[in-house]
Amino acid sequence: MAFKHWPGVRDVRFTMKIRRYLRGARKRRPDLDWNEFLRIARQFKQDDMGSFPERGYLYQLAADAPVNAQVVEIGSWMGASTCFLAAGLKGDGAKIYAVDNFQGLSLCGEDVAWYQRHFQRLGTGSTLDIFNANFAALGLSARTEPVISDSLAAAESLTDKRGTIDLMFIDGDHSYEGCKADIEAWLPFMKQGGVMAFHDFGSRASGVTQAIFETIKAGRFGEIVGVANTIIAFRI
Repeated sequence: MAFKHWPGVRDVRFTMKIRRYLRGARKRRPDLDWNEFLRIARQFKQDDMGSFPERGYLYQLAADAPVNAQVVEIGSWMGASTCFLAAGLKGDGAKIYAVDNFQGLSLCGEDVAWYQRHFQRLGTGSTLDIFNANFAALGLSARTEPVISDSLAAAESLTDKRGTIDLMFIDGDHSYEGCKADIEAWLPFMKQGGVMAFHDFGSRASGVTQAIFETIKAGRFGEIVGVANTIIAFRI
């Protein structure tokens, strides 16, 4: 195990990084409950799939959504991003539909090997139980509904939600074809004025960037709401 991953060292690194991030976050958005963000961050301090700026931005997007917002997330893995979204929501009727096969299935090249390594380390063939346990530990279970499905099949099964979604976070198949298909399938679900966000824009996942640029050129997104590292969000 690398030195930086030793439990004691990892805890110190987490504390230093989160304190540094929160100093700036509290100045930028003093209206948000950053103690709640910290509570969620502690639950996922061993998770390496997102940076504090990205997770803070998801928390902010959810906090800025309407009361009782309806949210869809494509790609939930163990629920880290889902929990940050859930923590920011307001109202007893707020709900996140977390769409994932929870088996790490991916069509995007090197991601296949990455998921296989993680499942071997976890000793399980599904992350659904871990996802549910994280939500239960944080007391957020009432705000999420796992949708055990691939993205396009979920869009078919949730047709009654078309036109009702306030916030969507797409972090699924990172191939060009996969991201483009997700955009086509889920844009009809968005409310006018809602926000659609993507992970891994401008990263090694060039297919995501290409699909987003094509959608921008076609005039199907409104204004850019914001960017945080590799997350980009658009007003619909």
